[in-house]
Order: sequence, then C-alpha cells, then structure tokens
Amino acid sequence: MRVAVIISSLLGWPLLQDLLAQDVVASVAVPVTGREGSEQVRELLTQQGLTAHPLTRAGLTTELTEWITTTQPTAVLVLTFPWRVPAAVLALPPQGFLNFHFAALPGYRGPEPTFWQLRNGEPAGAVTVHRMAADFDTGPVLVALPVPIRPHDTHGLHRGQLALAGVQAGRQLLAGLRGTATLPEQPQDEAVARYWPRPTLADLCVRWAEPAEAIARLARAANPWNRGALATLRGQLLRVLSATPRPETVAAPPGTVVLAAPGQALLVACGDGQVLQLDVVALDEGYFSGGQLAGLGVQPGEVLGTPPTTPSG
Repeated sequence: MRVAVIISSLLGWPLLQDLLAQDVVASVAVPVTGREGSEQVRELLTQQGLTAHPLTRAGLTTELTEWITTTQPTAVLVLTFPWRVPAAVLALPPQGFLNFHFAALPGYRGPEPTFWQLRNGEPAGAVTVHRMAADFDTGPVLVALPVPIRPHDTHGLHRGQLALAGVQAGRQLLAGLRGTATLPEQPQDEAVARYWPRPTLADLCVRWAEPAEAIARLARAANPWNRGALATLRGQLLRVLSATPRPETVAAPPGTVVLAAPGQALLVACGDGQVLQLDVVALDEGYFSGGQLAGLGVQPGEVLGTPPTTPSG
C-alpha cells in the first residue's frame, strides 16, 4: 500500500514523518502558496532530500489529476490544505481523499477550529479523519481521536498536542486501509454541524463586560498566533496573552484597573463585577507581567478599552 500526501502546515509534520518512516509515502505535494507555513514544509522536505510536488490554486484540477495518475496511490491523505479539493478528482484514488481535520466534527468545521474550541471553553478537541466530499469538512468519519484541552492550554500548546495525536490517528487509519482493523464510516450529523469562519478582528478584541473566564479563554485562544487578545491602554494597543480569573468581585465599571501593585499584580474589573488578573501582556515596547505593567505607571481607576473594529472616518 502506498499513499500520497498533501500538506501545507507544520501541524501535520509529525504525522508525515511517521508515514515516511513506515515507507508508505509515494509522493508529497505542497501548495506553492498558503496561509500556514507551506514554505517551511518545503524547506524541511528539502533538508531530508525530498522534493515536494508543487500545487497551484489556478491549475489544481489538472495538477492533482496528473499527480495521482503518475503516483497511483491507494489514497491521498490531506494533512492540511488551504484550498477546496475539486470534486472531479476526489474519486481518482481507490480509497479517495482522506482529510485529517484537527478538531471535532461535525461541530467544528472550518479553517481555524482550535481558536474557537478554546474560546468556547470546550473540554477537548480532536483529530478527525474523514472521507472528503465536495463541501468543506463533510463526508463520513473514519477515525475520531479526542485530545483533551487542559485548563491552561494556549492555542500553541493545544496544536502541539493535536500534532502528536495525529500520529496515532494516522496509524489507526493505515491499519484500516491495510485491512488489519475496522474503519467504521460514520456519517456526520448535519443537525449538529457548524462551520466556524476564520477569526476576524472583532473576534480577537477584549470586551471587558464579558465574564473574566471568557476573556481568559480568549487570551489563550489567541496565544501565540495573534500575540494575544486585543485591548487598549491609554489609546495604545495592549495584547493580553495570559490572564487568570480571580475569586473576588468589585463594584467598578468593566475595564477599570482596580489594583496596580508594582512587581506584584494588575487586576481589572470585568462583567458582573468579576475580576481578571493580567498575567502576561505585550505593548510595542515589549512583553511584561501584570506587575511590571503596574510598575510602568498604570494606576487604579484607569480604564482599559477595546480597539475599534471598523475603519474610522
């Protein structure tokens, strides 16, 4: 059995390395351009003496058809890919195109599910392998491997766990393709399906009237890829990378600094009188703890804001 692999992100790199070690990879294709590190993947393949087959968006149907005709894989494994695979080529390999979606399906379809799962406070993500259909992230599920989201996991930490879990999911899939294990093809339940778009600027902004826990989750969901959740301090952009809800409550408007102890802590009022401790923040001048920010002159009573999400004027 030989498989062809499409990959555009380091998220799928550990799985690709495991497949290469098993000597089941006929060819690896990488998009010429992509959102998530295609160039890094190509460079790593070159370092290993491998040549990536280039794919372009404009010529995708022809390029995939020629590639599959030449390599004759049992299946094409899609580890990450920024573009829709044309329906005309999905049935060309005997086992079709099998996509590794690094989130639970069908509830977290879309290009950036890790952000939304952390933002929404889900207890677990998943690596889900499904047979690709014409629409994004549809088609029956063959492998579903839960991956816990720990209380302090950031976007980057959870992606690291997903990448490692992808190796296990890949081994389960190969066992099924070889016929040594059963691969139940479970149709996705469209009644609970939801597509989550790529986060916008508005999705990344701190709204201080939200509960403290919701803001803390947003900070983790945006760390490190967006350098945190977005707020303002004296009109300057303030990025919140880590924050901890506190048990006490205060009678202060949301966004108000209620404690600024240099070298110790900086506490901010949130919705329903809740309090959030700012642990790690970033300004143009650098990264600081909340206590360091207090030491720079932030005073109790100052109000942190929310960046505008529409152009002014």
